[in-house]
Amino acid sequence: MTTAPRFLVLLSGPLAVGKTTLRDCLVTMHDVDYVRSSAFLIEKAQREGLPTDRRGLQELGDRLDAETDYRWIVDDVALPSMEASADKSRWLVDAVRKPKQVEHFKSLERIKVVHVHLTAPEDALRFRYETRRAASASGPLVPSYESAISHPNEVAARGLIKIADIVVDAIDGSTAELAQQIISLEGE
Repeated sequence: MTTAPRFLVLLSGPLAVGKTTLRDCLVTMHDVDYVRSSAFLIEKAQREGLPTDRRGLQELGDRLDAETDYRWIVDDVALPSMEASADKSRWLVDAVRKPKQVEHFKSLERIKVVHVHLTAPEDALRFRYETRRAASASGPLVPSYESAISHPNEVAARGLIKIADIVVDAIDGSTAELAQQIISLEGE
């Protein structure tokens, strides 16, 4: 691991708020690398013969949370990724979902961790979700918005607004402006 301090952004927020769009902007415009927890879960699910759909991955993540006291995302995904790319100093976890995950990340030494929670009006989130669902080849198999937001992981992710360092309305301003605002926190 490099001796220079690392900057790690934890993103949280409701489904369809724009976390992936913001992640992509940070990656392309600000040389941020990101922790690929979905890829880790997909690989693990495939090895174990488990479903790799959204619900299956959520259940696997829940199982790992229970087995590791929520540390799997830190110990098995984030730290190995950061160690494998020692030249990178800016990192992002684009979907923390549980308070204990945030707590574990914040306890890391020599890593400045900033938790940013994105929010948006419910009608905008519903519209974004339903638009994606309609455009998806597996649209009819994708859960309804009501079903998706009632899942315990979604409820927990929305609740992270209470412990975030910064809360940002994802509808206000551009993604590029938001990315720049986040990067400016590195020096504070």
